[in-house]
Amino acid sequence: MALGVLLVAPALASATSPSGVVISQLRLRTAASQYDEYVQLTNTGSSTVDLSGWQLYDCYTSGGSSRIGTDGDRLPSGTRLPAGSTFVLGKNAGDYTGTADASYTFQVTEAGGFQIRDGGGVVQDGVGAGGTACAEGTGLTFPTTGSDFTFTRHGTDTDDNAADFGAPSGSANGTACGAPCVAPPQPTAIDAIQGSGMTSPLVGQKVSITGVVIGVDNQQGVSNYVNLDPRQAGIYVETPTIAQDTNTQTSEGIFVGGLAAADRAASHIGQTVTVSGTVTELFNLTTLDASGQTPAFTGTAKAANLPAAVTIDTASARAQTVASSGNRPYYETLEGMRVTLPSGTLNGGGTDKFGETFLQPDAPRKRVFRDAATPVGPADQVVLGQDAGSADVDPTNPSETPASTTRVKADLFDKVTGATGPLGFAFSQYQIQPQPGSPKPVVVKGPTTYPPDAPAKAAGQLRIANFNMENLFGVGMTDDGHTFTQAEIDAKTTRLANAIKVLHKPDILAVEEVASEDSLKEVAAKVGGYQEVWRPSTDARHVAVGFLVRNGIDITDVRQLGVDATTTESGCQDAGVGTKLFERPPLEISVKVRDTRFTLIGNHWASQGHPEACREAQASFVASAVSGLENFGAQVVVLGDLNDFEDSTAISSDLVAETTLRNLWTKAPAQNRYSYSYNGMLQTLDHILVTKGLWKQTLGLQFVHFDNDYYERNETTSPTKVSDHDPPVATLALG
Repeated sequence: MALGVLLVAPALASATSPSGVVISQLRLRTAASQYDEYVQLTNTGSSTVDLSGWQLYDCYTSGGSSRIGTDGDRLPSGTRLPAGSTFVLGKNAGDYTGTADASYTFQVTEAGGFQIRDGGGVVQDGVGAGGTACAEGTGLTFPTTGSDFTFTRHGTDTDDNAADFGAPSGSANGTACGAPCVAPPQPTAIDAIQGSGMTSPLVGQKVSITGVVIGVDNQQGVSNYVNLDPRQAGIYVETPTIAQDTNTQTSEGIFVGGLAAADRAASHIGQTVTVSGTVTELFNLTTLDASGQTPAFTGTAKAANLPAAVTIDTASARAQTVASSGNRPYYETLEGMRVTLPSGTLNGGGTDKFGETFLQPDAPRKRVFRDAATPVGPADQVVLGQDAGSADVDPTNPSETPASTTRVKADLFDKVTGATGPLGFAFSQYQIQPQPGSPKPVVVKGPTTYPPDAPAKAAGQLRIANFNMENLFGVGMTDDGHTFTQAEIDAKTTRLANAIKVLHKPDILAVEEVASEDSLKEVAAKVGGYQEVWRPSTDARHVAVGFLVRNGIDITDVRQLGVDATTTESGCQDAGVGTKLFERPPLEISVKVRDTRFTLIGNHWASQGHPEACREAQASFVASAVSGLENFGAQVVVLGDLNDFEDSTAISSDLVAETTLRNLWTKAPAQNRYSYSYNGMLQTLDHILVTKGLWKQTLGLQFVHFDNDYYERNETTSPTKVSDHDPPVATLALG
């Protein structure tokens, strides 16, 4: 979550707290987690203080200046703090490990601080690092290592943080106020909570609702790859049909999150529920956060009690204007309600590894390609999720896809009919959640057949491919908190080997995301007839670039490029702050095939999460290397997961500058030009470029879509979904 979403003018810290409420304790991290932070308030006065509308602000540095901002909710009306009591604001659920009275979503770094303001915007107290707008007097120095992280106020408020708090000691959690501070929930209609806009007009307020349970979502999200976020598991509740109003701009449904497993069981579907909680926007899904609450269920759980599902109107869906956040006005009026999609077409690829099936309502079969003007996909796009019938996330392996009873398995251009369930919102997409025990959506098979087509080599030809192997680790290595077992690595290398066989065993493959040379050797052995080349990287996850080369092809001049290269561009590092241009240095090899000699440079550039300037700098470096080789008469192939698009400046301009490199992407059939799918749109991140002499010898390029066009067949043997990238395969005529 970005810091300081709402920017405000820095306010001067108060001389003393006007209300007597001060920041009495705070922590910005623990030894185990940089996200385990909180702020504790104490009422030092002699009477209860009304905290209605109070808001927590954070200080941070941007553009060389200290800023103050917030994306924390205002405290609900009726919140109060008795004399001598403490009140805890903790970083959102899954991050702060203690018990909080309220939460905030921004993160405060060790160079920042906190400020608490009342409902009128008056600063009550502030604590921060020296030089920040939150600091009073001499600021604090927040530790980044060790075991002492908690600052505790040891005296009265003298407006000097260093004097008032002293040194940190231990990592104690704050003491929540609990019931004495809680604002009483107000019975509220669901449509009043939803409002007519993209966000609820009642955010931050404590309310109570009554409605019919129309569905469940029993999968908790994973926060920071470490902690589960229980707010993402709960039930969907809709106003009974007889009580719904006629305003089509306000939804009659809502998601209730933070519930215990027993309270989000499918056995409650059809029952009436009364539950209270705090209205929040959970990643743009209007949610009643009922963490710690116990819902009251009444009545019989039967399908006859469910409100009639609203049929998604194709014309209204296509006429929507899509916001950059993914919000779509027509779908927003149905958020949280029970809906049905009579027919939808998979135009953006098959069911992905997260169990998401991207559909266009009642649409003809036509691939959806990346559109820079609409980065979150077509206006009418809707997703079928699987969370209602999935097992919970395994905290020891958050990257593993949980088993599900409601997952739809479909390929590109299949059609899905009769998808019914609550309409949620996640990852910039509206998602229908089919429910356990309900009729399953029906998949109508389309023209996509398995296995995918791949070019076969004829006599006198050479085939070169690129293959991002996605997280090929070694036994005992750890990623995202999970340690890989022998069985997992055996299955991974078997699937990768089978994928290479589907490609008809290209002569040369550049490979990426390989963290273990032993595992790459195992792939080579299972395919048979290959020699491997690999060098370690400085990447935080240890993934690096390598090659698989058919036996009989001479390999010379193996070297990594740019190992010590630096950059002045910021934000280019996957972990922490640094100046390295490449965390995964390019790998160069020279080969001789019959009478043809050339050099290959394998690449894995900075991901799309990094600034474009980082990839532009990497492209310029590689272009210089190619230029030097061409000056000596060499022919060059540049290939890899470049993490950028064919029309990007890095590839279309910087990489080809001062060289004869040309992108073979243009030689692929128009409907075949994609290697990746994001937000239900097909796009190209994997490229093969060749210099002038090799361009004349190139007969064609084809992307082999065993990832994007298919649902996962078998997770121990099938190449489908073994990677999140499709390999491009180039065919060259030997001289």
